Amino acid sequence: MVVQITPLKDDSNKAILSAIRRDASTDYQRRIPDPTKAGVQASLKALANHRPSYNEFLDALVNRIGSVIARNTSWTNPLAEFKRGMLQYGDTIEEIQSGLLQAHVYDPDREYLENAIFGTERPDVEANFHRVNRQDYYKITINEPLLQRAFLDDSGLSSFVAQLLEAPSTSDQWDEFLLTTQLFREYESNGGFYHVNVPDVARIESSEADAKTALRKLRAMADTLKFVSTKYNAAHMPTFANPDELCIFVTPEFNAAIDVEALAGAFNVSKAEMYGRIIPIPTEHFGIDGCQAIMTVRDFFVIADQRLENTSQYNPVALHNNYFLHHWQVVSASRFVPAVMFHTGADDEVIEVSKPVTSVDDVVINDVNGTATTTVLRGNIYQAVSKANTTPEGGEDAVRWSVEGATSPHTHITNTGVLHVGGDEGATNIKVRVTSTWLNPENLREDGVTKVTGNLSVSGDAVPEWPEQGRLSAVEIIGIRTNVVDGTTAYTFTTDQTAFKTEDVRVISEGSISSKVTIAGKVITVKADPGVGAAVSYTFTATAPTP
Repeated sequence: MVVQITPLKDDSNKAILSAIRRDASTDYQRRIPDPTKAGVQASLKALANHRPSYNEFLDALVNRIGSVIARNTSWTNPLAEFKRGMLQYGDTIEEIQSGLLQAHVYDPDREYLENAIFGTERPDVEANFHRVNRQDYYKITINEPLLQRAFLDDSGLSSFVAQLLEAPSTSDQWDEFLLTTQLFREYESNGGFYHVNVPDVARIESSEADAKTALRKLRAMADTLKFVSTKYNAAHMPTFANPDELCIFVTPEFNAAIDVEALAGAFNVSKAEMYGRIIPIPTEHFGIDGCQAIMTVRDFFVIADQRLENTSQYNPVALHNNYFLHHWQVVSASRFVPAVMFHTGADDEVIEVSKPVTSVDDVVINDVNGTATTTVLRGNIYQAVSKANTTPEGGEDAVRWSVEGATSPHTHITNTGVLHVGGDEGATNIKVRVTSTWLNPENLREDGVTKVTGNLSVSGDAVPEWPEQGRLSAVEIIGIRTNVVDGTTAYTFTTDQTAFKTEDVRVISEGSISSKVTIAGKVITVKADPGVGAAVSYTFTATAPTP
């Protein structure tokens, strides 16, 4: 159990002895008198005459009071804020990163069977294991005669303990800082950082233009990291970072040259609410030639304490106590978070291997039974099959589909190759074309590789829509009406009229249809397009009535 002791307001010997006695065991309180009543010398004499109480006093002085005093006077690791607290169980931290999933095109005309519904599709997952890799201890010896001398001065006890424990505390904090900064070198030596070239701003001779160039690149990268990418981390997993999460570790020379206020202005925020925190690190502790700054997030550091405690051992021969400060921890770096180095070297060159589409397979039209066909029926659906081929394999093999020669807006093909033949399709032949979506980066205007079927014969009766667009119901000639019957195209009128004009003929329809009337002597032809299929001609012949 860790006992939290607040800093003493009175650091006199009497106050320290009283604080220890107040939290000590019952046996200690019974044997050792209260220094405020009996005096410091009486308490000291009682301690000298009872070794167990003296050991309890010394342990409390070092582990409780001493740690508080030393913490206020020793050097503190400025990167300790990036630690993850105590590792309560085990000796390993597991870090997992998931990749992206492949999109699938939904098509209501497809049957989604057991593979699509119950099949597995595992994402790309990587795991890193960070184990305890620091197990250090710091030894300090407290000599009993020297401790007794500390009581000669009214505040000598606190001064003695502070000086004594400052060494292991500062040593531990300094070593932790060195191990933390060494992660930058380790990460770089394994090719982890993405590199961006900036001028050598740290030079005394660097110009204002150099500083502005560096600032522009810092700002551009901060905005770039907002979007998912695999380029900016060592594992090449998809990741991103919001601007308010960024930490920018810079050399003091770089920081001084750019000026913190100028940097804050470049990020469009006030100095107090900087768009990315600026953390100076001495140049020698980067340990990377040409490094000016490192942009990452706090999760870059995987640092956690497993054991941080004091132990002791009394040496009866030398009359001193040895105290050991043990510090075990994980000190590691994440391979999954964005990490960008701005240095005087060259930019990283991301080599994209071009995988051009070299050919497209012939288009095959299959019916619902999976049988290839060159004849399609009105109102039916078919599956078009083809694929793009890339060299080497694994390139962009997506294709787009189109129908040529169709007259009906209901004849179309989906992006998964399902061909719908409209029930009102008026064409006798149509074609299906497949085209690769891959674009040649050297000539973006170049058409994709394409293939087209031969003529697909369209057959079958027209399938009218519901409701029908319109139908011819009757024709009237100068007052004589004849109702039109489906399937009948020839009609005879008996009339006294022998010469006709177009205004003598009236076409009667249900719904909206287009019609055309032509007259050749006694033969009257009505050509009507009911909106479904081809136009139909109706012939009306005028005859003289029987006397």
